[in-house]
Amino acid sequence: MDFRAMFGAAEWVSLPEKDADSMLFRAAFAADRPLSATLAVVGLGVFEAYINGRAVSGDRFLPLNSDYAPRDFLVRGTPFGEITAHRLYVPVYDVTHLLHEGENVLAVMTGRGWFAENRLHPFGKERMCFALTLTCADGSVKRIVSGPDTRVREGFVTEGHLRTGETQDFRGYDDSWMCAGYDDSDWTRAEILPPLETEYLISDCPPDRVIRRINPAPVWEKDSVSMWDCGENITGTPVLICRAAEGEEIIVRVAERLDENGNLHEKHMHRQELHVISDGTPRLLRLYFTWFGFRYIEITGAAELSHVQVIHTDAAVTSSFDCDNSTLNWLYNAYLRTQLGNMHMGIPSDCPHIERCGYTGDGQLTCEAAMTMLDTQAFFRKWIGDISDCQDRLSGHVQYTAPYVHCGGGPGGWGCAIVEVPYQFMKHYGDSEPAVRLYPQMLRYFDYLDAHSENGLVISDRPGEWCLGDWCTPEKIRLPEPYVNTYFYIKSLRRVTEIAAIAGRQSDLPMLAEKIERLSARLTETYFDPSTGDFCSNDQGANAFAVDIGLGDERTYRNMMEHYRENGCYDTGIFGTDIVTRLLFEHGDGDIAAALLCGHTVNGSYGHMEDLGCTTLLEYWGDYARSDNHPMFGAPVRYLHQYILGIRQAADSIGWRHAEIRPAFVPQLGRASGSITTVRGKIGVSWERRGGKIHVHADIPDGMCAELVIGDERHVLGAGENFVVI
Repeated sequence: MDFRAMFGAAEWVSLPEKDADSMLFRAAFAADRPLSATLAVVGLGVFEAYINGRAVSGDRFLPLNSDYAPRDFLVRGTPFGEITAHRLYVPVYDVTHLLHEGENVLAVMTGRGWFAENRLHPFGKERMCFALTLTCADGSVKRIVSGPDTRVREGFVTEGHLRTGETQDFRGYDDSWMCAGYDDSDWTRAEILPPLETEYLISDCPPDRVIRRINPAPVWEKDSVSMWDCGENITGTPVLICRAAEGEEIIVRVAERLDENGNLHEKHMHRQELHVISDGTPRLLRLYFTWFGFRYIEITGAAELSHVQVIHTDAAVTSSFDCDNSTLNWLYNAYLRTQLGNMHMGIPSDCPHIERCGYTGDGQLTCEAAMTMLDTQAFFRKWIGDISDCQDRLSGHVQYTAPYVHCGGGPGGWGCAIVEVPYQFMKHYGDSEPAVRLYPQMLRYFDYLDAHSENGLVISDRPGEWCLGDWCTPEKIRLPEPYVNTYFYIKSLRRVTEIAAIAGRQSDLPMLAEKIERLSARLTETYFDPSTGDFCSNDQGANAFAVDIGLGDERTYRNMMEHYRENGCYDTGIFGTDIVTRLLFEHGDGDIAAALLCGHTVNGSYGHMEDLGCTTLLEYWGDYARSDNHPMFGAPVRYLHQYILGIRQAADSIGWRHAEIRPAFVPQLGRASGSITTVRGKIGVSWERRGGKIHVHADIPDGMCAELVIGDERHVLGAGENFVVI
C-alpha cells in the first residue's frame, strides 16, 4: 500500500537541521479510555516505542531490514545505476492496555541502523512516523498522528554504529520524558520530511526479541576491570547496573575468544564496544539500537554485570537430534546456535558482527537446513521479497546481498538464490506462490547469465564486481569459477523446470531443456577428462559438482568417493562440502559421509571446531577464523535428519504430502534419534542396534502418507507409532 493508506494524515518527522545519531520523539495526547487502540509506528533506522513509559512490545531492532527506498550513491567509484524495488515494513500493535484516561504520551527513540548510517550508504535522514487509531465507546474513531506538533530532541546515544556499538551519554537525560507531566517546552518542533518512495507493508515476519537470559561466569577481576564468560557464543547485549558517579565512564568490550593471557583476543573483538557516560543514576545499561556477537565480556568502570540478553529472530526450534557420537551432537547444536545468531531484522546474515549482511550465497546454501530445523516460514517469505527487490529490472542482475549492501560474491552460488530459496520454500512448505510469482524474474536472471557467458560458460559478473565460484576451501581455491557458476546455472534450470510445470508455463519446457543440454555439453567439453573420468582433476569436490547435475560416467562418482574414503577430511569450500556430503549419502556411502562429518583432522573437519571449544561454526576450516559465527558450513547438518534418521520427502512430493523414512545405519553409530516438524505435523524417528538387529521406531502424524524404505523393501507406515526390526 502507499503512505496515505498506511498512515493517513501522518507525516514523517525528524530533528530540524541536525543529523543526530539518535533522536527522541514525544507526542502527548488526551484520550478517554477507548474500546480499542492500534498503533502503526516506524522509526528509521531502528526504533523502540513506549506509551506512558511502558514498552509497546518486546520487539527489538525494528523495522525489519529491507531495501527501504531509492538512494543515489557511488560504490567504489562505480555507479549503482540499477533499478530495484523497495519496501518498508511497518509494525502494527494493539496498545489498548497501555492507555488511560487523561493525558497519554507516545515516546519513540530512534537510532541510525541500516537506513541512516553514513558509512553504509544511507537511504536518508533519521526519521519517525506514527498513526494511533482510537475506537471509542460511542463508535467514533479518533486518529492521533505524527506531524509538526510532535516534539523532538537529540537522544542519549551520541554515537551509534550498527556494526560496532554505541556511545551513550546520560548526562542531562531524564527518564520521565516518556510520561505525562514532563515539561518538553525546550524541545524542538519536528521537521516534516516527504514520504518515502516505497511500498508500505504491515510486518508479519517474526521480529528480534530477547529469547533467553544468561548469567555469565566470572573469569577474573583486576582493579576496576572484570572479565566474564557466557559459556557459549551468542548474539545480544550485556545488561549492567550502573554504579558510576556523574561524568564517570563505563566501557564494555566483547570478543568471541580470549588470548593466551586471558584477555579479549584482539582479532576476535571486531571493534564491538559500548561506552557509557553516567549521570550518577543507578540505571540499567544495555545496547539499544544494535547487538553484539560475542562470548566474553570485559567491563571497565563502576558497573555490575546483571545478566546477558540473548537476542535474535524469534524462530522456534522445531527439530531434535541425538546420537551416540558427540561430534554429531555438537554439530547439530552448534549449527542451531549459529543460524539463530545470524537471524536479525528479518534477514539471514553471514555473521552477526563484522558484516551482518543477507548474503544470497550463504542464505541459499543454508535455507533448507533452516527450514528443516526451525520455524522459518514467515521469515523466508519475507527474505524472498528482499531477493526479488534486489534484482536489477534492467539487466536481471541479482545482488550478492538482499537487501543490497555492497559486498562480494558470484553470479552462480549467490545470484541463483532467486531460484533456490523460493524452490526450497515451495518444497518444504507446500506454498508455490513465491516461486510462481518470481518465475519471470528467474528467467530474467538466466538472460543475465547468458549475457555474462562465453562459449556456454558463465565467466563474469557486473564489471568491477567479484566473480567467485566456491568459497573458503582449506587451501587456495583451485576450482575454476566458470565451472562452479555454470554448475549453478544448470542446477537452477533444473529447479525452474519443476516450477514451470506448476506455473502453467509448459511451453517453456523445451527452451529450458535445450539450455540444460547445451550448457551440460559445454561444461563436459571444457572440464571432463575422458581418460580418467574426472572433472577438473577431481580437485576440491569437482566431481561432485558434475555428478550432482547428471554429468560424467560411472568413474566420476567412484573417483570422488574413493578420494574422500582415503582423504578422511574435507578439501572443499562452502558449496562443495554440502554437495559431497549429500552425494555420498545418496549413493549409499553414508559411512564415508559420516566419517567426514565426525572427523577431527586439524584442517577440513567439524571435529576440529569442536576440539577448539567452539560453540558455533567457524567461517574457515582450521585454526584461522575471522569469524567464529558463520552458518555457511552448516548446510550439511540437515543430512543428520534427511539421511542418518532418513526423514525425507519422496522425490515428487511438495509440502510433505509423501514422506519416506530411509535411515542410513552408518557404522559410526549405535543409535540415533530425532524429529522435525513439517507443515503436516511432527515426524519422529529413532533407531538402535540391539541384539544383532536394528530396531526402528517411526512416529508419523495423522494424514501423512509415509513409508519406511530399507534397501528394496518398503513398509507402509500408519499414523502414530510404528516399530520395525531389521
